[in-house]
Amino acid sequence: MQVFLERRDSLWIAQEKLLPYHSLGILHKLNPTTLQINHTGEVVYRDISVYGVVDKAVVLECGAALPDLYIWSFTKPGTDAIKAVLYNLGKGPRIQTLAKTVGPLTILPNTASVSIEKLPLAARGLFTCQAFYDIEDKPIVYYYYIHLTVQVPVSKPYLVMSEASPVEGSTIWMNCSVENGTEPIQYMWQHETPNENISNISQSNSSIVDVASISRNHTGWYHCEVSNAVNKETSNRLLLNVTFGPDEPQLDVTPYHITNNGYTALENETVSMYCRAQSNPGSQYIWFYNNSQIYTRPLITINKVLRTHTGNYTCLAQNSHLHTHSSKTLSLTVYYPPDGSPLCSVEPALNHTALRLLCSWLGGFPSPSLYWTRNPMQAGQKQADTGQQLRQSTSNVMMLSSESLNLNSSLFTCVGSHPVLPQHTECSTHTHIPPVEPMCFSNVTSDKQYLMLYCSWDGGVPKALLWWEGPGNQSKDGQENSNILVLRYGTAHSGKPYTCYAKHPLLAVAKTCRITLASVSKPHLLMSDASPKEGSTIWMHCNMEIGTRPIHYVWQYQLNNGNFMTFTQGSSSFINITDILQNQTGWYRCAAGNAVNSEISEQLWLNITFGPDVPQIDVAPSNIVQRAYTALESETVSLMCRALSNPASQYIWFHNDSEVYSGPQLTITNILRVHTGDYTCVGQNSYLNTRSRKTITLTVYYPPDGSPFCSVKPALNHTSVRLLCSWPGGFPSPSLRWTGDLIPSGQQQVTKEQQTDPMSSNILLPSGGLTPNSSLFTCYGSHPALKQQRECSIHTYTPPAEPVCFANVTDDKQFLILSCFWGGGIPRALLWWKGPGGQGKDGEESSNVLIVRYSTFQFGKPYICYAKYPLLVQTKTCGLTLVPVSKPSLLLRDTSPVEGSTVGMQCNVDNGTEPIQYDWQREIQRGNITTFAQGSNSSIITMTNINRSLSGRYRCVGSNFINTESSDWVFYDIIFGPDVPRIDVTPYSITDRGYSALETEPVSLSCQAQSNPASHYIWFYNNSQVFTGPQYTIAKTLRVHTGDYTCLAQNSHLNTRSRKTISLIVYCEWDV
Repeated sequence: MQVFLERRDSLWIAQEKLLPYHSLGILHKLNPTTLQINHTGEVVYRDISVYGVVDKAVVLECGAALPDLYIWSFTKPGTDAIKAVLYNLGKGPRIQTLAKTVGPLTILPNTASVSIEKLPLAARGLFTCQAFYDIEDKPIVYYYYIHLTVQVPVSKPYLVMSEASPVEGSTIWMNCSVENGTEPIQYMWQHETPNENISNISQSNSSIVDVASISRNHTGWYHCEVSNAVNKETSNRLLLNVTFGPDEPQLDVTPYHITNNGYTALENETVSMYCRAQSNPGSQYIWFYNNSQIYTRPLITINKVLRTHTGNYTCLAQNSHLHTHSSKTLSLTVYYPPDGSPLCSVEPALNHTALRLLCSWLGGFPSPSLYWTRNPMQAGQKQADTGQQLRQSTSNVMMLSSESLNLNSSLFTCVGSHPVLPQHTECSTHTHIPPVEPMCFSNVTSDKQYLMLYCSWDGGVPKALLWWEGPGNQSKDGQENSNILVLRYGTAHSGKPYTCYAKHPLLAVAKTCRITLASVSKPHLLMSDASPKEGSTIWMHCNMEIGTRPIHYVWQYQLNNGNFMTFTQGSSSFINITDILQNQTGWYRCAAGNAVNSEISEQLWLNITFGPDVPQIDVAPSNIVQRAYTALESETVSLMCRALSNPASQYIWFHNDSEVYSGPQLTITNILRVHTGDYTCVGQNSYLNTRSRKTITLTVYYPPDGSPFCSVKPALNHTSVRLLCSWPGGFPSPSLRWTGDLIPSGQQQVTKEQQTDPMSSNILLPSGGLTPNSSLFTCYGSHPALKQQRECSIHTYTPPAEPVCFANVTDDKQFLILSCFWGGGIPRALLWWKGPGGQGKDGEESSNVLIVRYSTFQFGKPYICYAKYPLLVQTKTCGLTLVPVSKPSLLLRDTSPVEGSTVGMQCNVDNGTEPIQYDWQREIQRGNITTFAQGSNSSIITMTNINRSLSGRYRCVGSNFINTESSDWVFYDIIFGPDVPRIDVTPYSITDRGYSALETEPVSLSCQAQSNPASHYIWFYNNSQVFTGPQYTIAKTLRVHTGDYTCLAQNSHLNTRSRKTISLIVYCEWDV
């Protein structure tokens, strides 16, 4: 039975095939307000609102009692059509097809109410239940309008942030995305700090929250909670990591000593400096001492701080993620004590009527504190005023006036203190007058030009002041400790006193001493022995009766020309002559004189016995070099010995301590180099039983072997060339000289000053590129033992090619090695590196290698190698600008090639310094990677006659000496087949004629053929198709099934096929 509703002229008409129209009545469309109409045939309308949740159960009620007839209909929102979904006309409920769209409907027992077990979203709309009561008597009709609202629970939200690691001060947004949920939806945002404190930060009906000028306090876990009328859900946590900093560092110094000028430390103690700077991610720290990097940790410890550690310490905090940094500098001053102890001294003052005490203690920082004490010190005596820097000074001065100097000996102590020293340090000084009286004496200069009056008063502290006063205004101003009055000889006043005055600060009255002069008488010379033996000791006495001291004695002997020469003089009348010599034989006399006059004695003869003297040796021919004798090999040499002696000497010759001859003359004919050595002549005096000897060295000259050896080296920082010539061997060293282009005048012959080696010579050629590119230089060598010169030659020329630069990277990617080469020239070129950021290498010859840590290398910037050659004015260069290879991309001409074809792969690298090497890799199994081609500089590889085993994932690896990058994996799917099929028969029974089977038993034929894509299978029985699929099963085999079975395998992609045929014979049980 079908029920339908029809709207005509604003009237709802129900039609049913089993009921006449008049039995249902005419239903007027009324307002939603429930109307109660009398039961005289009027319809009762009820409006009900019901809320259901999607996928949950809901009950739609149609009256409290079970009506006789009822019809449920549904009106979709936005439409006016009312369509029946269920009715019961007294013969049980009938659910309509339309009911499937509003969910599984169930009529509750003994009611007309409908239950929807799993409410769909499509059930939202107007449900109308038409209920008919007492149809047989007085029909009562109820219209129940049920407005069903289907509510959707909110789904689990997920949180999205515009930036998960924003920079402090920036603006971000967070979006709480919900896929399902009935509006209105409320959003609540919660923030969980790293300390696990949770707070609500926002609640609204918006899914997006904006956070402007974000700060580090926003760091933490965030989640959002969404809710509607049905439920609420919470998202997973999402971390917001606010990056910031570094802030200005905080510096802590231990031990803590601070002044207005910064931190201080005591020398030799341990000092720690700790640096902290708020930052996310955490800061990296670098310490600088006076702008020079010294450490890379937050804590720097100086175990034994020294005064040299004084300076500015800067902590640089770096945020490598934000590329930001901050720094803070502290000043550390190391206190150190002055060396040793204070130094005390005392000096006179105020014209020797007062004392000045001086105390100094140099060095140390800060300056030491100094002050004086005295024992005894007169009551009321005070130190110098503040203007004399009594404290905090490296020097302290105290003045003692004359009124306080009442003691001969006083002790003054200077006490010094310093913050670094645990105890005071002191020094002391005594003051006392000289222990004896002043002394006066006189003297005359040897040339009798001046009379000198001496006055001394030593031993006092401080020193005394002395001055002379004499007749005729012959005076001398004051001097300390001693004073000499110099008078021109002959101007002294005889018989009149000369007075020396001596003043000391500790004495109130000056002391004196005097000198009065008188003339000398004629002296007499006396000797202890007139004929002494050479080497003995004698004395001479110049005896004089009268003369005012000081008396000056002069001792003279007569020369061969008759003149007398002074051999000694002094204030003593006695002289001793020790170790007397033979040449001291002769006439002697003495002279005595003072400031008034002088007298000479009579002469006296002194005769000395001696011998023999040290012999004199003469060598012929005579060739002397540096006090040694030389001879040419094979010539004749004569040695003559003479020694003064009384009586005459006898002679014996020794060669290297072996006696070889007796007599004054030794002759060696045809001398050889083995005769080189020491020759000693011994002279003997048989009367005195004495002897003497003399030794000479005789060197026999012989030539060096071969010829000279020439070489050339750069000089003056490779702006000039130095020629080197050596000729080892021979004695003496050979003489060497250079000839050739541009040898400056005067350097043809090498002087001793130019020779750096006795057997080599060097010449410095002019700089400025004045030497031609290819020049020939010749070194000539000569030797006294050779009649002709020997020579060697050398060319100079620039390297034939230009400098070459190349680079490499160590296997562990720790260092990048830049090499520069310019070889082949004579002499070698000088090469050095200069790169960005001060990276460079000093000069080396022919080649130079610059090693740079990989992490510090500045890619994309030039590194220049400079090459300097002495023969060239201009410096040559070569450079390297290195770029790492970028990530390559692998391109395939055909990702699904046919087996046996030729395929190509291309590895595209956008950037990278040549040469670039390409490796090709294939993944055989997951994680098992093999390299099948490597070391090529070609980005294209071709594989011919490929087979199915080559299917798999491929990638290429691009590398240069800087780095290595790999492409993404690309799958190679090789199309092939089908191969000849393989047929398996079950049960397995085979004979010479083929497979066999018993009648009525089941037989299964299975076909497999390797193919990509997989094969499709068709079975043929005696050339007639019987089955499609890999396995053909005959459930009950009959003898009519005997015949040929063919499996045809097809590759639909390649449009290829293969086949295999087997024979099957079916036996009857009785045949077996």
